[in-house]
Amino acid sequence: MRADRCAETWVPAFEREWTAALEESRRTFSLAPLYEVVQEWQGRLASAPAVDAFVASGYDDSDFIDMAEPRGRRR
Repeated sequence: MRADRCAETWVPAFEREWTAALEESRRTFSLAPLYEVVQEWQGRLASAPAVDAFVASGYDDSDFIDMAEPRGRRR
């Protein structure tokens, strides 16, 4: 992760999440929060090339639907 061009933003974000998960693990005596952080970051890193390719393609995503709108209507 540190070798990637996005390391400037990714590493601090990972470290914040890891630190919070570590504190939660210490408090609860469970490793689950640490596993969750690792799994989430594995997914983010695995999908990064696809996201980069999408952005580089110039695909027009201006007609997207804000998912907050449909969720807000149900309330």
